[in-house]
Amino acid sequence: MILLEERFWVAKSDLVTGAVFNQENWTLFDRHEYTIFNPVHTWIEFINRLIGALSGLPILLMTLLAFVQVRKNLWNAVLSFGVLFLLGFEAWLGKLVVDGNLVPNQITIHMMGSVAIVLLLLAIRARNDNSSQVLPKSILRVLIALLVAVVIQIFLGTQTRELVDAAVDHGIVERLEIIPSIEQAMPRIHRSFAWIVILLTSALFYLRRAKGVEIPGFNALLFAVGLEWTIGVALYFLGLPKAMQPVHLLLSIGILASVSYPLFLALRRS
Repeated sequence: MILLEERFWVAKSDLVTGAVFNQENWTLFDRHEYTIFNPVHTWIEFINRLIGALSGLPILLMTLLAFVQVRKNLWNAVLSFGVLFLLGFEAWLGKLVVDGNLVPNQITIHMMGSVAIVLLLLAIRARNDNSSQVLPKSILRVLIALLVAVVIQIFLGTQTRELVDAAVDHGIVERLEIIPSIEQAMPRIHRSFAWIVILLTSALFYLRRAKGVEIPGFNALLFAVGLEWTIGVALYFLGLPKAMQPVHLLLSIGILASVSYPLFLALRRS
């Protein structure tokens, strides 16, 4: 592929290019209208694909080992195959997202697929954890509600990110104007729904002290929720600083892990 006169061209077959452009050897790339070559974006996408490919190796090995021991632990094999299938689906969908220049809704599906992979991996880890802690039912109910709320909040956040990208594409230069310019209610819902996560976390904090039990990773959960809320406020009032957006995303996955792992562990023991 080459960039010529602000248009991408794709070679019709393998060839060694000369100094003069011969249109007979090329066809216009028409999958999307994005014609800007950004080396930083290219390297980020390349590293993303490389990490995705490398992560497939241990997951493939885990699945093979799980099937070798399928008679001993059926669920390990089932969950491992689910992770492997989802990873393949994510790779395929990721290619479609890039080819279509961040196609709306596909980004959300891509993100929720990664959420599903994290949940399955944590479920496998919990099933093979030998600890024997049992949590009261009241705490289990709050953990379930908090897990559902976090998944919904990640979905809302991804939808908000799609609207932000669309606003940027329409030529809004000042980042402080992006959120106010979005007419849809999604950013407001995403912002308001954060209070549900905070309230459920607070309820979990109260029940943990009232029942006198320890929840694995609870301190990490408190730290992640507090930092996530702080960054969310900064994103809104400071005009979506670029450096904070990936941190906001990573913290959401950290919160997801901090909630789901003790829940899976407790459900296995109950």
